[in-house]
This record gives sequence, C-alpha cells and structure tokens, in this order.
Amino acid sequence: MAVLQARKFLARSFSNLSAHPLRVCIVGSGPAGFYTAEKMLKKHQRSEVDIIDRLPTPFGLVRSGVAPDHPETKIVTNQFSRVAQNERCSFFGNVNLGTSVSLSELRELYHIVVLAYGAESDRVLGIPGEDLKGVHSAREFVWWYNGHPDGINLDPDLQSTDTAVILGQGNVALDVARILLRPTSELATTDIASHALTALEQSSIRKVYLVGRRGPVQAACTAKELREVLGNS
Repeated sequence: MAVLQARKFLARSFSNLSAHPLRVCIVGSGPAGFYTAEKMLKKHQRSEVDIIDRLPTPFGLVRSGVAPDHPETKIVTNQFSRVAQNERCSFFGNVNLGTSVSLSELRELYHIVVLAYGAESDRVLGIPGEDLKGVHSAREFVWWYNGHPDGINLDPDLQSTDTAVILGQGNVALDVARILLRPTSELATTDIASHALTALEQSSIRKVYLVGRRGPVQAACTAKELREVLGNS
C-alpha cells in the first residue's frame, strides 16, 4: 500500500517546476505541517501544497498524543481539515521519507521542502534500570491508549501491582496518571483504543506516584490538569 501511494504521489508530482509559481512539499502532517500549509496557501495564492506522512492518517500528535478524555483539545483538527479541503492542498499517507521517496527526489520535484516532523523521540534519562521490563516511556504509553500503529503491541502489565510510578510532573505525566485512575465506565465514552480500554478494565492499579526533581511550584502541569487527576485519586 505504501509503495502504491508513493507511486501515485510521484506520478502526480513529476512536472516542470517552471510551470508552477510555487510548489511546496511538507513532510509531516501534524500541527507544524498544517500550520505551515495554511500560511503558504494564504500568502501565495497560486501555490500548490502537498503534505506527506508515513502514517495513513493526518494530524500527528493531535491525533495520537492528546488524551482521549480531552476531546476539546482536538477541535483544532477542524481547522486542519479546512486546510486539507483546499483545492490547492493534497494529503498523501503511507509515504515514508527515505523508503517510499528520498529527500533528493522531493527537492527535484518541489521549490520548497519543509521537514515538519520529529517530535516523536523519547527523552532517555541514562540511568540504570530504565530498559527493564515494565518501564515505558510516556510516548509509548500514550500511543498505546490512543491506538497509534506503533504502540498497539506495547501490552503494559497493569495486573501485577496496584502501584504505578510516573517520572515527571507535566501535563503528559498527568494525562497518564488520569487514564490509569479514571473509571473505565467514563473512558468507555471516549475514543480510547479498544485494546487499552480492555486492559484498563482488568487493571489492578489503584495508586499513582508522580515523581519530580523540583517542588509543586515548579511543576510544568496546568492547574486544570492537576485538579482533574486529584479528582480521580
């Protein structure tokens, strides 16, 4: 499927660049990609913008990084959808830079190539034990409960203990804590991944410790997020 999509994408793109006022390719369909596309389309009225992504679906971390019980945060996808519906904008999924198409090929086909991806890497601590079984990055866990293709096989053990420890005090840390503690009857009304909901229904986790280097005044989370997680404790 990825190869077929890439061939269709390249077939559409091969043309004489001089025949087009401005041709732009944006690699990555998250917020950075769509905001860039929106600005390009507004500023250059005759420009054509192609957005490519290795995943079959657009919207990046808005789709895979926002907690399922916070749908209001995803409202921005309405704005992105309007951008995608512009007749001068096209989205191509299942196109992997470096496999389906090379950067050098893109640079030959477009006046401008924007690399709008890269916010998917873990921040490792470099401490003993962080690679042990049962230790997961927030990215992995968030992708798992959001149904991201790269996270569906995570299979965290939620039954061997009643306690989870989260290193970090930001909003993502609180998202994870809230998902672990929130009644599954409430999560069932969200768009949480079905495999995650099943695992959480069988979970033994009843206590969550949030561990940070500094005190509550320096915590990166918002007051709203903190109130929510305390309400589930």
